[in-house]
Amino acid sequence: MIFTKIDGSKIDLETYISSYMKDHPGIDIMVGCDSQNRRKKTSYAAVVALYNPGHGAHVIFRRWNTPKEHVRSSRLLNEVWSSVEIAEAIRTTGYKPKYIDIDINPDPRYRSHEVFNQATGMVERMGYEVRFKTLGPLVTSMADHLARS
Repeated sequence: MIFTKIDGSKIDLETYISSYMKDHPGIDIMVGCDSQNRRKKTSYAAVVALYNPGHGAHVIFRRWNTPKEHVRSSRLLNEVWSSVEIAEAIRTTGYKPKYIDIDINPDPRYRSHEVFNQATGMVERMGYEVRFKTLGPLVTSMADHLARS
């Protein structure tokens, strides 16, 4: 899986994670994805944050476009599934992401709530800890910025 570093250089996700984690013990891996509908396409951005508690995060990302997803619940679940796929790719390196951040609100007043239980259940059943809107998910905030740019 090809990702991009902030400086624009392309990297292989699994190779990079293996090397980075060996050189930086004690790092927490976090994964998240966000999307934006634009005209005839949906733009997705996935982020892997290699977080050093108290010292910030090293961020790598991947962007892609698909034909426009008109059904909000499908688009939100595509975000979650993309995050899970990335986490599973990372897991093949022998390292497991600590969190998967999802851009879904547990509050029924918000439209994203319609898939909250399904999304959190999917992540938890895959063995990951899930963080969502009210828990201040760092990674989906970064993904939101990248999906909008």
